[in-house]
Amino acid sequence: MQPVSIQSTASQDRLLSKTPNRKKQLLWALLPASIALATLLIWQQSSGYASLVIPRQQVQIATVERGALVRDIAAQGRIVAANAPTLYSQEAGQIEFFKQPGESVQVGELLARISSPALLSEFQQQQAVLSSLQSDAERASLQAREQQLDMEQILNTAQVNLLAARRELQRAQQSIDLGVIRKLDFDVAQDRLTQTELEFAHAERKVALAKDKLAFEQKSRQQDIQRQNLVVTELARKLQALDIKAPVTGQLGNWLVEQQSHVLAGQMLLTVIDLTRYEAELQVPESYARELVPGMTVEITVGNQQLPGQISSVAPEVRNNQVSARVRFADNDAQSLRQSQRLTARVILEEKQNVLKIPRGDFVASGGGKVAYQLVQGQAVKKPVELGALSVQWVEILSGASEGEQWVISNLSEFKDQARVNLN
Repeated sequence: MQPVSIQSTASQDRLLSKTPNRKKQLLWALLPASIALATLLIWQQSSGYASLVIPRQQVQIATVERGALVRDIAAQGRIVAANAPTLYSQEAGQIEFFKQPGESVQVGELLARISSPALLSEFQQQQAVLSSLQSDAERASLQAREQQLDMEQILNTAQVNLLAARRELQRAQQSIDLGVIRKLDFDVAQDRLTQTELEFAHAERKVALAKDKLAFEQKSRQQDIQRQNLVVTELARKLQALDIKAPVTGQLGNWLVEQQSHVLAGQMLLTVIDLTRYEAELQVPESYARELVPGMTVEITVGNQQLPGQISSVAPEVRNNQVSARVRFADNDAQSLRQSQRLTARVILEEKQNVLKIPRGDFVASGGGKVAYQLVQGQAVKKPVELGALSVQWVEILSGASEGEQWVISNLSEFKDQARVNLN
């Protein structure tokens, strides 16, 4: 038996080539470039290389100093009269002015007058009522006195009758002792005395009651007269108030109504300005409202004149994002100040001694108070800082600086948050 031969599958096999990994090839190709770039960046940082260049004349440089820092705020304002009362109409009527705006006036001088026929008529009517009450009171007093005389006459008659009854009883007693009259006649005389005693006691009480009644009626009428007198006095005061007089010596301000116009009760008529006392009225931003307190020092600049002062009052309300504050001058020069004159002021909020500070600039806002650029060998180097109190001219540095360093205090937006910037 011949053996069976099996054919090989070699003729069917096919050699396949291995496909390379393209991602790995790309990574291996980029690896030298990445290493070179990292090496370049490290070299730039170590060697002080900066890719951004800014002309030096475009930035503002200042030096860090140590000394006193006065935290203050700047404000605008105007000169106002410390005492400028506004006069109002007490009654409705027609106004007549006797002084023009701007004229000087003396205290108590007549400035205007309001004519009110209705008020004058009411005053005359109430005055007539008062006169009538006074006449009625006098008439009633005379009648009461007459009644009192009548009552006194009755009392006198009762007293005479009482005396007569007593004498009659005395004679009856003597007669009965002698046995001249009867016991019945003696009892009659005794009853007569008792009757006259009762009549006299009643007359006394009646006279006393009449006196009390007279006093009560007189008191009641006097109260009516007093009440009416108050009405007349009040009307007289209102008539007197129709004459508008100057409450202070100074200058007449503006007319608040037209000449010969009809005014209502409680309507503003005019203002009078006291020229002997002035104050400054400041408009301070709302953000500083909580820090303003009476007694703070203020430096006022009016033209070329410097005037010291103190805050006397702060308004309790905010208008147009501003708070109004009144400043009283320490030295008031009435000759040089004028009403509504514009001024600038510097309000001293706080004084700090021996602090690091630098002139205030736009770097505070653009750097958020946390970033600054220090000038080092012609480059602006970014550094973290912490700023403190702000004043009109200075900024307090809490950390991140040393005395004598130079900083960029202008706007930092052009630096584009670079770590280093060349300044040429």
